[in-house]
Amino acid sequence: MQKVKLFSTVMLVVLASVLVFGCGSNVDKEMADAEAALQAARDAGAEGLPEYQAAEELIAKAKEMMAAGDTAGARALLEEARFKAIEAEGKAKNQAYVESVDIDTVEESLSSLSPSGSSYGLVDVFFGYDQSSITSESRSTLNDNARIIRGSSGKFQVVVIEGYCDIRGTEEYNLALGQRRAESTRNYLIGLGASPSIVQAVSKGETEQFAFGTSDYDYQQNRRAHFVPAVSSPSF
Repeated sequence: MQKVKLFSTVMLVVLASVLVFGCGSNVDKEMADAEAALQAARDAGAEGLPEYQAAEELIAKAKEMMAAGDTAGARALLEEARFKAIEAEGKAKNQAYVESVDIDTVEESLSSLSPSGSSYGLVDVFFGYDQSSITSESRSTLNDNARIIRGSSGKFQVVVIEGYCDIRGTEEYNLALGQRRAESTRNYLIGLGASPSIVQAVSKGETEQFAFGTSDYDYQQNRRAHFVPAVSSPSF
């Protein structure tokens, strides 16, 4: 009986050690991932952008939580920090792209494109009320979208990201909000490796609706970023 009790005690100690060291290992990896994402953003020239500063602050807070033994809280902050750093990297890369091209020429080339007729598997993402930040629920979808865009192999020339709003708010306000939604989506995709020359952001505001009622569900359906792959228009 004493041997059985001793064996049980040893097993409990081993299990506790595995849980403790496992959690430590996970949080260490997430710290490394967050800091690597922040470094990538820094290399892209993102220092000074609000998204970069937010990521930096989240990592600092996560370190304080780790020191206090709150690994679960630290992991949540590190995950958010990594996503903010990805968006910061994409925003910086897009700004550099815009500065390197003739915008009039780019807009002229965009006007010659037409919808491809296929979504190629790109899935829309949704936003909170009066919000333009990428939600945690949307991130896996955008990971998949970025993979599709990176592997498009010339199937489409551009993906136009259209930002939409529900009907609440003025038309002018919703056009600005729709633009912010499209831009945050574009920046996140660029941060995941999509080329700035392929993803373009435009606002649709409330001019078009995906649902026409006034329920919370209808409003949510209209708070989205919609993806439209485009190809060169045929010449006649």
